[in-house]
Amino acid sequence: MRFLTFALPLFFLLGLGCSGARAPQGPPRGAPPPPEVTLVSVEAKSVPIFFDYVATTEASKIVEVRSRVRGFLQTRDFEEGAVVKEGATLFTIDQRSFKADQQIAVARVEQAEARLKLAEHEVKRLESVKTPGAVAQTDLDKQIWEREDAQASLRLSKAQRDKTDLELGYTTVQAPLTGYIGKAIKEIGSYVDDAQNSLLAEMRQVDPIYVSFRMSERDYLAWRREISSGALVLTDTSEPYVEITLLDGTKYDKRGSLNFESAVVDVKTGTVELRASLPNPDLKLKPGQFVNAHMNGWQRPNTLAIPQRAVSQSPQGPYVYVVGADNKAELRPITPGKWSGQEWIVESGLKAGEQIVVEGIIKVQPGIEVKPVAAIQAPADATAK
Repeated sequence: MRFLTFALPLFFLLGLGCSGARAPQGPPRGAPPPPEVTLVSVEAKSVPIFFDYVATTEASKIVEVRSRVRGFLQTRDFEEGAVVKEGATLFTIDQRSFKADQQIAVARVEQAEARLKLAEHEVKRLESVKTPGAVAQTDLDKQIWEREDAQASLRLSKAQRDKTDLELGYTTVQAPLTGYIGKAIKEIGSYVDDAQNSLLAEMRQVDPIYVSFRMSERDYLAWRREISSGALVLTDTSEPYVEITLLDGTKYDKRGSLNFESAVVDVKTGTVELRASLPNPDLKLKPGQFVNAHMNGWQRPNTLAIPQRAVSQSPQGPYVYVVGADNKAELRPITPGKWSGQEWIVESGLKAGEQIVVEGIIKVQPGIEVKPVAAIQAPADATAK
């Protein structure tokens, strides 16, 4: 029984061997299929260039509203922080003493006019005497001098009258421009003068409004060098323009132009100040806002630019995968420049006509074979700006 128990399994195994049957096996191990990738051809083209900076808005004019005469403030005719029109009354100063001075000046003009009439009458009377020797020449000369003195007195009196009219007008302090007015520095009943105690308020003109930003000295030198060499040229616009985006991401609907470039480099910050003037008819912008300034209007002709998503980073720097005619991926270090929209300008490392991977990069390894596939076209409204 023991022999049979041992022999049956052995016989069974031997029998299987003789029949030629084999134990089941898995499929042979082989290389994985090439990863699918999307390629794009590198082309030389004109690339729009813009410069982005953090900027602040400024009033285009800041005017100190001051008193030109001495007296007590009688009224304040504006709401603090409001927008006032040019010529609107802001303050009035007690006018009583100025009106009295004006009346005195008017009376003196009348006296001078009467004196001049008398002098002219005397000169005419003496000149009308025809009898020789009846009138001494010295008497006639004296009367002529009196007439001239009366004429000068009249001119002086009129000048004094005009001055009193002017000072009386100064008692009504008007807005020198259209814009925001700040807090009143002097209140009703305060004594003001035309010297150190003359400041009443400040006004700011905000249409147009200024947008000021600073460019580093390095960027400024590169910018000017590229313009001089022709590497940076103007587009269809006749001059560069500036657009701004507010802190909440809202794009301001009006554009402006550069109107100031600092003549010096700030030694403390190493920057050059630039300023643009933007229309602000609806007064949407106020001085002191932080905005993003976009300086546009240039392009770089004959420039290589690739999608930003095609560029990867390594400890050695940025690189792309270039796919040749054999469909093998080559890791290629590049030197990127500025961004242009969704593209990255390539300063060196690529040539026009080469194919680079833009989709499926994570599956690619240097030297492996890849399978290019056609790019999926995005809907038109998905890429619209």
